[in-house]
Amino acid sequence: MANLSESYDKAVLIFSLVVALGLGAMVFLAKGKVQEDFADPASGGRADVPKNPNVENELYDKALKAIDEVVVLESPVTKGGREIQNFVGTPLFMVEGKDDPVDLGDESYPPVHPPIPNSWWLKHDVDPDWSDSPDRDADGDGFTNLDEFTAETDPSDPKSFPALIGKLTCARLEKRAFLLSYTSDTTVGPIKEEDTFKFKHEEVVGGRRVNTTSEWIQPGKESDSNVFGEGGAQLRYELKSVEQKEERNPRNGLVEKFNMATLEDVGGPKKGDIIELRKGSRNGRIIRDWTAILVLAAVGEEGNELKVAERESFGLPLDPNSAEKPYTFAGVSDSGAAIIEWEEDGETKSKELSPLAPAN
Repeated sequence: MANLSESYDKAVLIFSLVVALGLGAMVFLAKGKVQEDFADPASGGRADVPKNPNVENELYDKALKAIDEVVVLESPVTKGGREIQNFVGTPLFMVEGKDDPVDLGDESYPPVHPPIPNSWWLKHDVDPDWSDSPDRDADGDGFTNLDEFTAETDPSDPKSFPALIGKLTCARLEKRAFLLSYTSDTTVGPIKEEDTFKFKHEEVVGGRRVNTTSEWIQPGKESDSNVFGEGGAQLRYELKSVEQKEERNPRNGLVEKFNMATLEDVGGPKKGDIIELRKGSRNGRIIRDWTAILVLAAVGEEGNELKVAERESFGLPLDPNSAEKPYTFAGVSDSGAAIIEWEEDGETKSKELSPLAPAN
């Protein structure tokens, strides 16, 4: 699409020539009269306001009349006929594949950049003269013209822009997975106060399986009940309790007793999570920890990534030292998207960000 805003209606061009001739004649007829109209500053006198010697000139009158006339733009420039003041340009544009120019001020024309109406470009004094004008950032605030139109903000004012959450993207997700299991205990019959319990942590690190086995521990002893003193879950879980439960075996119909341990996550962003483990190495539970690498798709934020662990909060623009952190990486959806949550107008809002690259 090419800009024809410099190509005025033929009538405007003709009137321009008329005015130019009139002004030229005025200058020619006034030649030699400068001394008469202006006093000599050296004499100390004050110059009088000069009078136009050609106020009765016919050509001058015609020029003034031409300037003040109204021009009616008609087809093919405009469909319904639109009046404009002479010498006031109207922005005309050519649409690819069409022979007739488009008058942006004529509301009967379809948008040159759907869904943005033509009048929006004129109202905000934003150049629609590019095929990618909706994707350009007129005021350099990091939001495109289309973003600003959708959010009803001012595309010409860098201080007026949509909420930054609209520019947040997830570059990729990183996953850490490990297996927790309740392997053995000293229980014989009902659980007794002196009984101790043992757990196992299994994780693949650098392509190699790493196993960490806990000491014999007792529940409800706070720091003394930390499950793992080393390894990938070091000081992360605390044994809160162990209960003996009953369950009917569907295969033989017999009621069987089993021990169920309750662990609490006491370190990191998932602090407070409760994990129940049934005794037996085959009854382990897989724990997945996610990290989202977030990026603001805005001007000046290129290459600025922020790693946010699952359940951690962050602020916008992305800054690990933000004083306010209203947004939270809540987790990963079943479809593999990062879930971002925040409070707005007294309610919890959320947004899913599909990662731009596969999860690691």
